[in-house]
Order: sequence, then C-alpha cells, then structure tokens
Amino acid sequence: MNTHLHTNQDMNPNFGFALTDSAVLAEAKLIIAQKTEVEHIELDIDPQRCLKDGRKVSFIAQQLDAPIVRQDASIIYGQELSFVQYTVNLNPDTKLSIGAIEGIDYSVDFGWSDFAEGEYELRISIHRKTPRIAEVPLEPEQMAMVRYAQVVTVVIALFPAQPAQEQLASAPVWTRDHHVFDSYGSAGFILADLPRMVARVDELLGAGDHNLVERFNEGDLSAQLLNEGLMATAWGISPWCYSIYAAPDATAQAKLPVDKLGEEPVCTGIYRIAAETTQLSIIPANELANWPACTKKEWPQIQVAGSGETLHMALVVQNCESVNGLHENPLPSFVITRSEGLPEIVEPLINIVIVD
Repeated sequence: MNTHLHTNQDMNPNFGFALTDSAVLAEAKLIIAQKTEVEHIELDIDPQRCLKDGRKVSFIAQQLDAPIVRQDASIIYGQELSFVQYTVNLNPDTKLSIGAIEGIDYSVDFGWSDFAEGEYELRISIHRKTPRIAEVPLEPEQMAMVRYAQVVTVVIALFPAQPAQEQLASAPVWTRDHHVFDSYGSAGFILADLPRMVARVDELLGAGDHNLVERFNEGDLSAQLLNEGLMATAWGISPWCYSIYAAPDATAQAKLPVDKLGEEPVCTGIYRIAAETTQLSIIPANELANWPACTKKEWPQIQVAGSGETLHMALVVQNCESVNGLHENPLPSFVITRSEGLPEIVEPLINIVIVD
C-alpha cells in the first residue's frame, strides 16, 4: 500500500483508520518505543486472533482520563469479542504505533507525544456490531448478507493507571436506545415522534388506511409534519448498513469517536422537535405506504438527550481502505444531537449517496 492510512492526530486525541478486511490486523503489534532498545515493547493487538474471521474493521485509539465502561463500549461498538489490558510506563519520549499489518510495509504512527511520565493502562478490546435484522430467524442468503454487513472495531484506550475516584465510580450510561445499527433500504427512513404523528395524521386525513408515501409526493403533508416537529427524515439513501447514534449526554458525546474521528460531516439535516420529546421511532420510509398499519409494529427507538427544539442529524462516513485487493467501501453513521432554540427553517436530508 503506497498511501498512508487515514489519521486525524492533528485534529483531536483520537487516532483511527478503517480497512476492508480485519484479517490483515490479526498479527498486528502495538509498538511502544522509548529512547533505548531495551525499553522497546511489542504487544499483541489480537491475542485470541478474533480478527482472522475477516470483516470490515474500524481501528480507534483514544487518550482518555478514564476508560469507557465496558458495558457502554458494547453498546457503542457491538458485542465484545476480546479484551486485554496492559500496564505500561510512559515518558515524554514515548512513541506509539502499529506494526506488522499485513500488506503495509511501515509502522503506522499514532502521532501522540509528550506523555506525562508515569504508569498508564492500555486497554485493547475487539467488538463486532451486527444489524438488528439478525435478531430474528433468517434465511441462509440473508445470513450471508448480515455477515457482509457486520463491522469489527478494535478499540485502544490509554488512560492513567490511577484515574480520579469520581471517574472510577462512573456507571454505564449507554443503552440500546442510544445506538441502532441496521439498514433501511433505498427509500430512507424517518425518525418519528410517533404518538403525536399518529394523532396529527388522523386529524389531517381522518381514520383509515393511507399511503403516506403518495400523500407526501402529492401535497404538503410532509412539509407540514416536518414543520410541526413530528418527524425528521432521511429521504432516499444508498442501500447500506449504518449506525444511528444519539449519545446519552454531552460527556458521552465528546468521547464518541465515530468514523472520521473529528472531520466534517458529509451532510447535516436540521429539524424541529418538541421540547418534551425524548424518544423517536426509526421507521423505514417504504413502510409509510401502509399507514396506520406500520405504526402497530415495534420499531427501534433512539433516545435523544438534552433540551431544545432543534434536532441535528449529521452523516459521517469513514472509508474502509483495502490492502489486499478487496473493494473499498464506507462505514456510514448518522449522529443525532439537539440544541436550544427553534430553527427558522427545516433542512431535511435528501438523496443521500453513500455508495456510488
């Protein structure tokens, strides 16, 4: 591979890249280099060789004041496959890098420097997130698609060996309602304030069966529901699996190194949301053709923390690069946040191209 892997060390303390095949990282080493060869340390990234069962893989390294709670990490990144923790001594001359990546003939430097001298913990966990569709029985061909959609994440956290007591006492704060990983097809999806939306549609159209997809195309119903803060839409999207995140609080949001690790979103939608609304249902757009039958189904929900009547939905996309001839492909995530005040205009996401 001739080009350097994507990194963001100039933007924040997160470091990361993504590859199309996790197997190339199975033998990789975390290299801790000091001034002398005697102090040179190589640690296994994947001592259990979980990465050999190839998947798309995101590699994330963070400098933290205290580790993310393991239960939280399992919500953010998926099922924990492997966990190992090392105690290391660092000083201002220490350099960290990754070596022995198959297909890459150089060490990938984290770009971290000037450590305060002392003892640190280095935690390495490997996770695998699976689309929620796989929670129900599937046909063999569907399982093959699920396997292709799965994403492995290698998470390296560096933190002081003795974090502050209040940080040690932290409890899990992430739940399944803060991260949904699934696919919603080419029509896209909506985030619905469902009880209010049901009542308003009944008021506007009357009881009975309706095709809201047609209604949205024929008139101003969609604009009315958007302007009243009853739904947020992502209309038209490349069929793909993606994450939808809404962090439980500002502190958790700051620790969330999704995808491009600090780069600007590809696009951002701006919506209205009722100040008292905290839960939004995620509904595939094509299901709106069968209203109100679709409202009787159990849809995943995303919990939107904070206050304010402005909802932001940002799309960030990390590119999985290939070092062994596989096709590169993206890892997209929608990140949901809210802010104070009511937006003057609603700017929905429309015709989102994730894969050409």
